[in-house]
Amino acid sequence: MPYTQRTLPSELERGLVAQSQATGRVWEQFPQDHEEISATSLLFGILVEVSVTLLLSELFGENNEDDQEPHNQERADVHPDDDEILQNALQKEALALVRYLLRQYNSCQPVTDVDMLSRITGGYRPHFPVILDKACICMQLLFGIDVKEVDTLFHTHVLVIAAGITYDGVLSHVQGMPKTGLLIIVLCIIFTEGGCATEEAIWQVLDKMEVYPDSEHVIFGIPRKLLMDDFVYEQYLEYHQVPGSDPIAYEFRWGPRAYAETTQRKVLEHWAKYSGIDPSSIPTLYEEALQEEQGANTNDSTLIKE
Repeated sequence: MPYTQRTLPSELERGLVAQSQATGRVWEQFPQDHEEISATSLLFGILVEVSVTLLLSELFGENNEDDQEPHNQERADVHPDDDEILQNALQKEALALVRYLLRQYNSCQPVTDVDMLSRITGGYRPHFPVILDKACICMQLLFGIDVKEVDTLFHTHVLVIAAGITYDGVLSHVQGMPKTGLLIIVLCIIFTEGGCATEEAIWQVLDKMEVYPDSEHVIFGIPRKLLMDDFVYEQYLEYHQVPGSDPIAYEFRWGPRAYAETTQRKVLEHWAKYSGIDPSSIPTLYEEALQEEQGANTNDSTLIKE
C-alpha cells in the first residue's frame, strides 16, 4: 500500500519546536535554515541526546559490575546535591537493570518491582521510578522490547516485543539480543519518507545513531546483512530497484508481514516514547497513520461479515 513521497519540514518544525519548548530540550543539532531538511531528518535527528556507542560500551563493556545477584550495600558516593554526578549514577544503575531485563526476556520470565529494586544499589533505590524509566527507554529503543505491567497489585511486568511484531531476530537455540528495535526504526523511516525509503535515506538516519551498514554492531551484527538477510527474508521489508534510476538505486518498503502484524500508528508511537515527541504535534503524519489503521480495521470487519 504505497504512498506518494513527501517532505513535511514546516509541520514537523512547528511540532518539534513546540515540543522542545515544552520539555526544555535544546534544538541545537540543526542549522537555523530548515527548508531543505526532510521530515525524516527532523523526526529522527532531534533528540538523540546520548551517544549510542557510549551507551553500548557502558551496557556491554568488560568492566561492568556483576549484576547477577541483588545489591544490598549502600553506596557512600551518593551526592544528591550534584545533579551531574547523580544523573550519571542513575544511568549506570539503569544500564545494570537493562542487563537483568535482557536475561529475563531471554528466559521468558516476568519481573516484579521487588526483583528490580533488589538489583539497584541501596543508596539509589529512592530513585527507582527514574531508573526504571531510563531502563525501559533503552529496552524500547535498542531492543524493541516493552516492559508492560500486567499485575498492579504485585507490580509484575512482562517483557514483550513492541508494536505487535512477532519476530525478535534471536535464534531459538542462541541466547542473543533482540533486534526488533532496528526493525521498528526502519519501518518508521519508511513511513515518514512516504511509504518508500531509499537505501541512502535509511543509512543517513541510522548514521545518526552510529549504526553503519557494513560495520560490526554489538547488537545488530552487520546491519546491512540484518536488513537484507533477515528483515527482507522474513517479509517485514521489501527491497526494489527505484524505477528509472540512473545510476541504479534501490529502495525499501513495508513488507506483507509488517502490514499483518503492526500499523503505522504503532511504530510512530513507539518511536515517540523514546524521542519525547507527542505524535499529535505532527498531525499530518499522525492523521495518515490513524486513517491507515482505521482503513485496515474496516477491511477486517468486512471480511468477518462476509
